[in-house]
Amino acid sequence: MGKKDSVARVFVAGDWDADGVIAAALILYAQERLGKYPLESKAIVTLKPLDPERFKFLAKEFKANYDAAVFLDIPYYPGMEKALSLLKKHFGVKRIVFVDHHISSINYKKSLEEHVDELYVGQEPTAMIVYRVLEDRGITIFRRLKTFVETVTYMDRGARVPSSYMKMFELVSLFSKALTVKRNEEIWIKLVRWLANPMPVPMPLDRNILEKVKEAVRKRDEELKNVATDLALTARKVGYIKFVDARNVWKKRGATALASKIAHILKSPVAVLFRTNKNYMLLIIKAPRGGAYRVAKYLLGEGYAEDIAGHPNLAIVRVPESTDINDLLKALQKASLYM
Repeated sequence: MGKKDSVARVFVAGDWDADGVIAAALILYAQERLGKYPLESKAIVTLKPLDPERFKFLAKEFKANYDAAVFLDIPYYPGMEKALSLLKKHFGVKRIVFVDHHISSINYKKSLEEHVDELYVGQEPTAMIVYRVLEDRGITIFRRLKTFVETVTYMDRGARVPSSYMKMFELVSLFSKALTVKRNEEIWIKLVRWLANPMPVPMPLDRNILEKVKEAVRKRDEELKNVATDLALTARKVGYIKFVDARNVWKKRGATALASKIAHILKSPVAVLFRTNKNYMLLIIKAPRGGAYRVAKYLLGEGYAEDIAGHPNLAIVRVPESTDINDLLKALQKASLYM
């Protein structure tokens, strides 16, 4: 049977977090259930969680001919353009859709536009951007999935989740933490398919996995809370930001989670400085309503940052190792005025 007579195939890749999972579920529902987007036809969808640094090795995942490829909540990473070009030129992918809300994708928007057919970047969570794209095309999303989109939007903004959304909030938190603890591709795919299913079926996490997740999360949260509480006591007021120097305290993964925990304790925008094993430090900025992005953008413009990543409310800034901390604090004070 020739390719023109076969069922179309769509490749959907998303980030490991809740936003990426929910965004992938929206595309899966619109394509596999409705046959509406990204292709207006029936299609078989292949799902894949994808880290941005693995993007350049993406060609190895293409073991079949795909008519379309959709990339969700994956921040721009150096070398991404070459990988996207390969999909078009050597693997025959006819349509590439890229949707993201991370700062790096916003900054490299023009470069990405040259290598994809549809590009949607903005400051809302990726799932909400996808929802609006589908809505503009007259595609109706069933109520439960729409509520998950709204819930992750509240979470991304750092806003108080309404009581009517608390059950959804607990579910999103649970599977988000499950993917953090058990970085398992099979679980990611099962969760996407569960979210895209309009039938009221149980979440695909068995009791054994849930117990392991809950215990691992308990230990992780306890450690983060203890460290964050100690570090919060050292916070210095720098303009409208509380600055915390964690260089000699935290030297493992989870810097963004720790910064978020400190911000929660202090009830204030924060900038937390971490040491890395490379020639730069990481300054994690947590501030609502896009404030983190504006501060990070100021630091980049003034030469205190080599690059910025993250998303509008939680920015990750690369600061040269040689930077004088007093100079950085002065720049942060000025930057806080832009929040």
